Amino acid sequence: MSLLALLPLLLSLAICFAPIWLLRGLEHRRAQDYFVTSQYVRPEVIRNSSIAYGLRVAALGPLFLWGARGDLWPAIIAATCFGLGIYMVYILRRPLLAFVDDALSRDQSITVHEFVARQHGNHRRVRLLTSSLSLFALLGLMVAEVLAVAAVLKPMQPDSTWAVYMLVIGVIMLTVLQVFPAGQTGAMQSGQLQLGMLYLGLFGLAAVLLYLQVSALTSTLPYSTFATAAASACCAIMLAYRSSKYVDTYPVRLAPQSRPSRGARFLSRLGKIFNIAFSVLLILIIALAILGFQARGVAPIVRDTAATLLSAAQMSALELLALCLLPLLYPIVDVTTWQRLAAMRKANAGGLDLQRRPTLRRVFGMYAVENCLVWLFMSLLGSLAIVTIGAPGEADVPQRFVAQIVRGKQIDVVASSLLLIFVFGAALSTMSGLLSASLCTIRYDALPGLWPEMAAGQTHPANEATARRRTLLAGAGLCLAVTAAFCCAQASLDANYASRVFLSLLLMSCCAQLSFAPLVLAPIIGRRRRGRSQPVGPRWALMIVGFATASAAAAVTFYLATGIEAWLWAAVPVCIGSGWVIYVVARVHGALQARNRG
Repeated sequence: MSLLALLPLLLSLAICFAPIWLLRGLEHRRAQDYFVTSQYVRPEVIRNSSIAYGLRVAALGPLFLWGARGDLWPAIIAATCFGLGIYMVYILRRPLLAFVDDALSRDQSITVHEFVARQHGNHRRVRLLTSSLSLFALLGLMVAEVLAVAAVLKPMQPDSTWAVYMLVIGVIMLTVLQVFPAGQTGAMQSGQLQLGMLYLGLFGLAAVLLYLQVSALTSTLPYSTFATAAASACCAIMLAYRSSKYVDTYPVRLAPQSRPSRGARFLSRLGKIFNIAFSVLLILIIALAILGFQARGVAPIVRDTAATLLSAAQMSALELLALCLLPLLYPIVDVTTWQRLAAMRKANAGGLDLQRRPTLRRVFGMYAVENCLVWLFMSLLGSLAIVTIGAPGEADVPQRFVAQIVRGKQIDVVASSLLLIFVFGAALSTMSGLLSASLCTIRYDALPGLWPEMAAGQTHPANEATARRRTLLAGAGLCLAVTAAFCCAQASLDANYASRVFLSLLLMSCCAQLSFAPLVLAPIIGRRRRGRSQPVGPRWALMIVGFATASAAAAVTFYLATGIEAWLWAAVPVCIGSGWVIYVVARVHGALQARNRG
């Protein structure tokens, strides 16, 4: 990898971190000013940063591999369920908004752990157990993300391991710089610009592959023909509903009525230029796809598309169940979702009532649709790479693809730069969301559990400053733990997308939070049907979370011990199913006790 390929990356990072510099004078008098948002943040910024958070480097490997193998149905199912899971938060919004509004009015915890604790007895142990599992999950997801970044960077630097270490540690340090100075406000403002940069890298790389395919007149596989058509359709959809507004160009301000600085106005102009340039890039992809189709005719395209869609998915029933349940239920138990929901509720200070007006619906609608489209697009990129690069459809195809484009004589600098921009943009947006959620969990849930006088909304301003310092120290310790775990994994394990440890870490981290699903969904569903919640009490809540997590851990352990892939995919349905079984038992037990007392 040449130094010339790093220059566009450095320029994009400088642009993305400009809002952090512009917001350096923000005041954070209350806990929610730092961990939710300190000012009125436009819904477009919250939406864009949320989309960027969902586009993870850790998801690139499986999606890319499915596309390279022509096994597109798993990617379609996972992407569709992820979009449905995001929109389900909007459908179930009323009890969530009522909880968030009450918490914001009293400057108390806005996390999913506080919601679970309040619904099921308001016991301190429930709050501590759920928040501890979330911290474990967020730590595991951060480690998985940096391992995925290293898996992409290794083929770029095959003879320089220390360079991979330094680049990954640089990602962790940049994540700290993105979150710590301006809190959640700065992270969201920077994250929405990172969405534009990672879009530039992802769609620009697709344009390069399509250009090489058209110029070389290479023979195509049936699923690559479908990938070309689907990729152009995704670009057309984005052109239609985005209306050339991919990043928010409203100037960054320290206060809603303050005058934007010269730097903020310059950054706004750069955003407007980027929006126009990215629309041109999408049009270029559509034009290249049309040129490729003209050389083949309509009949072969229809035949190949039908063959791809009618081909049977190469996955077991357990894999299908896991691919449906995990992306469908994860958004509602993710701490970041509750943070962003609270930030949107604070937009009421700017005159927007997000419960009565369609703003919240538009935010979640575009959030769901766009994440679904881009997840699918990452899989389509694998199908395009097979034809253009000629990489075999094996387990290490993402790494081979990276090695091929780095060694290419014509596209090495352009493709390497675009790939680096995408990887760093996706990693930083995800890592900053995970770190911000960790700080929110520590401040609102873990810290009051250790020092009750540090409870948010009940502290003296001096104690609030102390609580924030302790939270930031704990967050710094979390980043050090991520660095240590990454270094140990790189030294002793093969860090790639198909390794057992990587897949186990990814699924186990998700299952730790999925264990909350019965305790979150059951009260909401019960309230919608009967007009009241369905609590089970703190003891049963502890049993549900503990047993569901232990069941998932047992399935992952069996997978690591035996290598049988069915155990890995069983972790998700076992975790969710065992939790719901115990919840039903708790409800039956409560009904029997009530009948005996009556």
